[in-house]
Amino acid sequence: MASAAAKKKQDEKNLVVLRELVSRPHNKKCNECQQRGPTYADMTISAFVCTTCSGLLRGISPPHRVKSISMTSFTQAEIQSLDQGGNEKARQVWLAKWDSSKADPDSKDEQAMRSYLSNKYEKRRWYEPPEKALAKKASSDSSTTAAAAAPEAKQFPPQHVVSTAFIRPLVWPFHHHHAHAPHSAPSLWRNLCTVKS
Repeated sequence: MASAAAKKKQDEKNLVVLRELVSRPHNKKCNECQQRGPTYADMTISAFVCTTCSGLLRGISPPHRVKSISMTSFTQAEIQSLDQGGNEKARQVWLAKWDSSKADPDSKDEQAMRSYLSNKYEKRRWYEPPEKALAKKASSDSSTTAAAAAPEAKQFPPQHVVSTAFIRPLVWPFHHHHAHAPHSAPSLWRNLCTVKS
């Protein structure tokens, strides 16, 4: 009895975590058809899908293992897998070679969706191994961050930049004609380098 109560309590905790995972921006839509509000977890690729796509995924070869978010129990390992995975990472791997200029398949056309899922998972037309796909994404993010940060390096107030171009013509004659007055040079240099803000 105590064991059953403990299991029920753990299932309730897992359901709270699952709902939090589904509420993340990249998990709010079905991984396959982009319909809002996924109701199933595709444990084969650690992503979230709608009810319709969960049925189609069961029909491909090999069939994907899908579980209802609210009607079935999840183990801690499954929760962790979904937490570390998610729709964004699934797309980076399974659609790594997908032409982004192409429109997604019509979710209302069942035959088109079946063909799309067959190409995606059975034939692996757009697949790249996770280590390669995710490394490519990390490299792309790094380049984007560097490009975005570059302009900031140029934003220095011009009044704080002191050029020596106007100093050299003044200091050089002094040094040339007053070589015997070494104590005056530092004073003149301080006066020339003083910039009023």
